[in-house]
Amino acid sequence: MKRRNVKTGKRVKQGDVIGWVGMTGNTSGPHVCYRFWKNGKQVDPFKQDLPPSEPLNEKYQNSYFDHIAPLKQQLTKLVF
Repeated sequence: MKRRNVKTGKRVKQGDVIGWVGMTGNTSGPHVCYRFWKNGKQVDPFKQDLPPSEPLNEKYQNSYFDHIAPLKQQLTKLVF
């Protein structure tokens, strides 16, 4: 982040500008800043020895997809 617009602990609401990014690197547009913390320190998530994930049990898949269908419709209507 190039410059912050809010101080630590300040309450913000949707639409508030919290800071500005510079134009170095790959700042091609909105993106998610993903940070992974372990024992109070930021670490590289790709170097962590994490347990393997398991696919969702087949008996729950239909109810899961039914549950997320309206959420997916809402997300596809968002304009950035």
